[in-house]
Amino acid sequence: MRFFVLLALLLSSQAFAQLTNESELAYVQTGGNSDVQTANAKTVNIYNWPLHKFTFGGHYIYGETNNGVSARNWDANGRVEKSLSDHLSLTLGEVIEGNRFTGIKTRYNSDVGAKYYYIKTDMKTFFSELGYRYTIEDRYAPIENTYDNKGRFYNEWNHKISATVQYKFWLEYIPNFTDSRDYMINGEASLTSILNSVFSLKVAYLGMYDNRPAFLGFKNYDYTQTTSIVAKF
Repeated sequence: MRFFVLLALLLSSQAFAQLTNESELAYVQTGGNSDVQTANAKTVNIYNWPLHKFTFGGHYIYGETNNGVSARNWDANGRVEKSLSDHLSLTLGEVIEGNRFTGIKTRYNSDVGAKYYYIKTDMKTFFSELGYRYTIEDRYAPIENTYDNKGRFYNEWNHKISATVQYKFWLEYIPNFTDSRDYMINGEASLTSILNSVFSLKVAYLGMYDNRPAFLGFKNYDYTQTTSIVAKF
């Protein structure tokens, strides 16, 4: 009986009003371990509940050249935030990802941590996340799989310059407590221009640094440069 009550609540118009979706289709130029021009699809879904925030989404990049597959990386993620105050939340999440051209068949990241807002206004937000991550890497043969205890320190800045233009910058540092040499630094800068109530144009640059790649001889740094059409509902 409780299940049907919950289902009716979720299907109510009030519940739907709290669900937002942001999806992207992009032209992508990648460099580093793979050099290719291809397409990228990405989606982010957010459901706001009193004192809770649920986020789920993912992305997929695939490209081919005359020599076959030239790029393939993807992720699927889910996350829940429990608000303790206007500025502090607890977080719990899972990120599953893969990247053929960095030697990772599947990487499972289990996260738990806290999120704190330093600035939280309609025009600007700035927050940090600090947490623990447990990672299982299923690598392509003959490299053995790894099981690592990690940390995660994430910072994000959002600024609406005007009613139609905004920029965003985030930086993430992931130390590895199991193997201190195997740390990662990721970051992205993006600029978004709102075209109308639904569509926006977004330009972004994502950089990913892995101090100890899965395979010897792989490059430490990869980047993804995108120009996207974004639809938000």
